[in-house]
Amino acid sequence: MEQSTNFSIIACPARPPVFAGGGEQGFDPLPGQGASALASPRPMADGGRMDASVRQGRDWTGLGLALVAVTIWAAWLPATRIAIEDGLTGTDIALLRYGVPATMLAPLCWRIGLLPRGVPLSSVAMMFCWGAPFVLFVTAGMDRASIAHTAALVPCTMPVLAAAGAWLLHGERIAPERRAGIALIAVAAALVLALVLSGRGGETDLPSLGFLLLASAGWAAYTVAYRRSGLSAVQAAAVVFAWSTLLLVPVILATGSALPGLPPATLAFHIAAQGILSGFVATIAYGLAITRLGTARAASFSVLVPVLATAMAVVWLGERPSVLDAVALGIGTLGVAMVNGALSPRR
Repeated sequence: MEQSTNFSIIACPARPPVFAGGGEQGFDPLPGQGASALASPRPMADGGRMDASVRQGRDWTGLGLALVAVTIWAAWLPATRIAIEDGLTGTDIALLRYGVPATMLAPLCWRIGLLPRGVPLSSVAMMFCWGAPFVLFVTAGMDRASIAHTAALVPCTMPVLAAAGAWLLHGERIAPERRAGIALIAVAAALVLALVLSGRGGETDLPSLGFLLLASAGWAAYTVAYRRSGLSAVQAAAVVFAWSTLLLVPVILATGSALPGLPPATLAFHIAAQGILSGFVATIAYGLAITRLGTARAASFSVLVPVLATAMAVVWLGERPSVLDAVALGIGTLGVAMVNGALSPRR
């Protein structure tokens, strides 16, 4: 019997964001980034369980926590642009992004292990795609791609790729109410491609788009695998962070790093932006938001990520998206809102 699946963005990573999906019962893969640090809608590996009830009143603390999380994840894109301009390589950025929270979550990873009991090796490998490969592809794409194009592709196309992956691997069908949103996301991606092919995409080129779509595919692979892993979001994050760090360290030792040459203040900024805020603080904040608001209400904030990231790039970096860039971003954002149910009337 086919399962009906929906995929809704929780955040832009690395971020890592986060997305939710899974029929009538949502799920909260970390994404980046991030997702629920403290709760899962399924039984956790350590025996805990998230409260299924959703508060109907206005929980200002929960709303504030969700807003903090999505704002940090949105800021990750311009912060990554600054890291690239400061001469950091993709491996440098990935090490900060995963090494810092891996250290903070080391006790948890030590307890559950790098290969958690009951989780197939293939699932661990798929979840790892949201780790170091995700940041390496994003940084490779952002070497030339604008923040607007990155925001229109990476966080917006993930639900399409995740839905395709769930259909191919598990025979899951897309919930009918989500299909229009996925179609809009596909239109937005096609518009970005048309702009680049017509020479109106600024410095963004076809290889950049390819890298960004590979990053989105890696995030989607994590999403599909996480849903069936039985892990809580923080447990899955700890495993991904640890594996990414263990594999990045020997690469950096062999190839070198630009981190030691940064001025102390600049290094501190990148550690805070990549590791502490995006990797750890946003993850915990979003987990607490899900605990207080429930997955559906917390996930509705994710629609802000692409727009916030682009707005920050305009103010912070002086980027100037074209009218057609804004149209693509708007269509993609509307698609995300439809996919995650943000436009559906609350039951």
